[in-house]
Amino acid sequence: MTSMTYVFSQEQHGHLVPYIAALHASCITLDHMVGPFLPPLTNEKLLPWWKERIAEVARGTRVIVLLLPESSLGKKPLGTELRGLAMLKLSETETGSFRGHIDAVLVDRKHRRQGGGKALVMALEYEAAKRGRSLLLVDAETDSMGELAFRKFGYIEIGKVPHFSRAQSNGKKGETFFYKEFLPSS
Repeated sequence: MTSMTYVFSQEQHGHLVPYIAALHASCITLDHMVGPFLPPLTNEKLLPWWKERIAEVARGTRVIVLLLPESSLGKKPLGTELRGLAMLKLSETETGSFRGHIDAVLVDRKHRRQGGGKALVMALEYEAAKRGRSLLLVDAETDSMGELAFRKFGYIEIGKVPHFSRAQSNGKKGETFFYKEFLPSS
């Protein structure tokens, strides 16, 4: 079944929050993705964090795009159908009102290498342009699939910071920073 991107809405997708947290946990635990948490991961850690991200959506300071099977209009997706998600944090400053930061692009292991990551990033770029954003920033773990993907998606490297984040192995991992400029939609 074909995957489609959908902008998160509380009414249509609020019931997916536990599944969103589980996808996030899977990427951290199984893929050793650097994220806001280190294992062991619990619902007590993840659910409040995700509820705050959802509150930011309600405030208009964040956009979350979900990767789900194509569905009939109005039909609520099942949690087990969640294939991926991406988040865009919108700058809240007057001087940065044209900027956004891609916080996460997460794709379930079973649905990788099928264009889902690219579809999610393109959806975020579209949503950013719709909201008057013409500059997107993103960082990815150095030497990761994410770093390679953002290069392919046309993002320009700003630089690398070694030892940027704590890793699960008590070490630290480097981070590569990128930007992409485009015209906002009118």
